[in-house]
Amino acid sequence: MYLSRIQLRFNQLQPEMLKKWDAATPYASHQWLWQLFPDQEKRPFLFRQEARGGFFMLSSTPPLAQHSLFIIETKLFKPQLALGLVLDFQLRANPVITRNGKRSDVMMNAKYLAKMNDVPKEHWWELQQQAAQEWLEKQGEQHGFRLIPQEADEFAQWAGEEYQAMNERCGCVKGYQQYRFIRRNNENPIAYSSVDFAGTLCITDVMQFENALFAGLGKSKAMGCGLLMVKRAAQ
Repeated sequence: MYLSRIQLRFNQLQPEMLKKWDAATPYASHQWLWQLFPDQEKRPFLFRQEARGGFFMLSSTPPLAQHSLFIIETKLFKPQLALGLVLDFQLRANPVITRNGKRSDVMMNAKYLAKMNDVPKEHWWELQQQAAQEWLEKQGEQHGFRLIPQEADEFAQWAGEEYQAMNERCGCVKGYQQYRFIRRNNENPIAYSSVDFAGTLCITDVMQFENALFAGLGKSKAMGCGLLMVKRAAQ
């Protein structure tokens, strides 16, 4: 596998390309990044968009070394994994469940259930975050890792037990975003959501975890979701 850091050259974008970027950034990113693999019929990469047109990409084959739209840095990615290894991670994922035969955003489903059960509105966001974290915990059960609760820092100790308990239930959830855009005229809009997770994990099955690293987690991988980024945890 190959890990790349990529920067979009905005000064190389024509006016129509800038319009596409502004109107449908995830689709434009996917379409342009695929140009780095001209000989591949199936998408051979996962990617994550960062600020100001930056990307991280994990691919089964190396991308082109040069392209007019991008500055590209690539290195071989061969992580040394072991049972019990502790890693810090970041993940942007599209967590969904199936409800009544249809896919549903985990966080919106939690909001729906809270409404149905007359839960006070001020508790909805915590329940939504908790649902997202529970989704991630289940992903760990299926893909060879478990989450490690964060140690209480000075603020958490000052905030009290209730805050610490909430942090344990949903402390890996760092952000949530909904997307809606039209890929082409006369097509139905594409709509999905992403959750940003970050925290610390422990490997419980090396082979399953390696597969998760290379194949990604969750849905909407073509739109920049699913790339599990890891590094050794600070001692």
